[in-house]
Amino acid sequence: MAPAVTATFIGEDEKAQVRAVLFGHLAGVVLAPTVKALWDRRVFDLFGSAGEWVDFDRIAQETRANRGYLRVALRLLASCGWLKQQVESGRAPRYALTAEGTVAVSTAPLLYGEALSFVAKAVFLEDFLFGGSDRPVLPSLQELVRRSRERWGLQPDADPVVSQVRNQIREHLDGMLIGPAMVALARAEILTQLEQRSVDINDIAANRASLTCILDLLVTQGWIARDKSSVSLTACGRYAAQVATSYGVTVSYLPLFDNVSTLLFGNSRIPRMDESGVELLVNRGMNVWGSGGAHRTYFKKVDEIIVEIFNRSLHLQPRGICDMGCGDGSFLEHLYATVKNKTERGKVLDKHPLIIIGADFNKVARRVTKQTLRRAGIPIYHVIPGDINRPAQLASDLEELNLDVHDLLHVRSFLDHNRPYIPPANYTAGTRTGKSTGAFAHLGEEISCDELEENLTRHLRRWAPYVGRFGLLVLELHTLPPEVTAANLSKTPAVAYDGTHGFSDQYLVELTVFLDGVKEAGLKADPRFQSKFPPSELATVSINFFTTAGDPFDAGL
Repeated sequence: MAPAVTATFIGEDEKAQVRAVLFGHLAGVVLAPTVKALWDRRVFDLFGSAGEWVDFDRIAQETRANRGYLRVALRLLASCGWLKQQVESGRAPRYALTAEGTVAVSTAPLLYGEALSFVAKAVFLEDFLFGGSDRPVLPSLQELVRRSRERWGLQPDADPVVSQVRNQIREHLDGMLIGPAMVALARAEILTQLEQRSVDINDIAANRASLTCILDLLVTQGWIARDKSSVSLTACGRYAAQVATSYGVTVSYLPLFDNVSTLLFGNSRIPRMDESGVELLVNRGMNVWGSGGAHRTYFKKVDEIIVEIFNRSLHLQPRGICDMGCGDGSFLEHLYATVKNKTERGKVLDKHPLIIIGADFNKVARRVTKQTLRRAGIPIYHVIPGDINRPAQLASDLEELNLDVHDLLHVRSFLDHNRPYIPPANYTAGTRTGKSTGAFAHLGEEISCDELEENLTRHLRRWAPYVGRFGLLVLELHTLPPEVTAANLSKTPAVAYDGTHGFSDQYLVELTVFLDGVKEAGLKADPRFQSKFPPSELATVSINFFTTAGDPFDAGL
């Protein structure tokens, strides 16, 4: 018997509700292990009743924490509304529990401990679902799905604050299971099958018992309808399936969060790569998959810039496009297709070919990029080593290929915040006034916001001489002030972004701080092509076209 027919389409309000749940799930992936690590180290014992301030230095000293990652952890709790923080120039911050935080620390840590027992297995959930045996994962998965079905024992309360926090915690706990599950189903294209029709469980090539558990979990969430062995997506489930890649980046950091206690209170310099260059704290393949799905949202705005540039007179166009941090090459493939199919240059590529350059620090990424560009039939391309901190080296390497770095349009997607940290030489702490609310660390060492902003400005200034002629197209990720995030938890994934990036030595600053650094570095953003997502104070993604010229489209005159 086929399952009952469910509605196919949902309205914007229902989509917003699905996104709110998704953001809660993502927050859980970073918060649950962080809060449990703080609890185990008795950090919360240092806090009195709600509103009593505790100095950061005291917390760091008494718990012997690595200061940089401790700042990241405490800022996360401020962003989820459980701590308030007081940051004054020239002194260490102070923190106090909010009313919500008082409820949370009395309820959450032990429950988080239940779900965290699954993290080491969740890292390999795809293997257990679709590999030889699911016996190592099945007992704990079955028990946790049962706990989810019972709402983790968290019932509504007459006190609205208690009820609100319990709902938060329950979403976090569900996220520890549903996040890896959605990624596994999406990457195996099972969600794609379910988007098209109802499917018999017996027709899915997977380990039956674990798959049944996962589907039961999504039934509890309201995203799957099940009738005996036949399953289908509900209307909300269909939308969740469409945005399932949004889970990918956060879930790819599960290996990191399996080690977050060590990062916070142990050896913060644990290896990030094995001897063969494979990353140990992030599943890079999953990360690229998740990023690729999310990036498609921004391609429409990027295409507007590309079309404008490559519709100009030929002598005012770049010879090619260079992507620093090319990843798997998919962005370059898309840009080439846009030029070929949507611009005047595309009509004369036989006479005026477009040279494609992919540069990446990672050897595996370079190999995959070559495969991507070859498969796309791009006639002229080069894939070379690249370091975002060394634009002069890029210029030299291009010269060996008889290419001038100034003759290219330069592009980057979500890379500037992931630059290897270089302490600014001859910089005196406090020389500038830091504006960011971010928490920054390098191998556990704390980086002050003023030093980080000096580093950012110098980084951009190094690039200015090389991108001035045809410009620099940048997609970038940003943080939000904790109080803004805490007031909008159902509308932003900022908690998850801050957790994954803060503990992995990446440097998210607010959009305004980023643009101030751009201006100080001598670059100018073209207002015609500025976009931010969402288009409000909650913007965590920006697209900008930078140039050193007064008018970017006067280039070459």
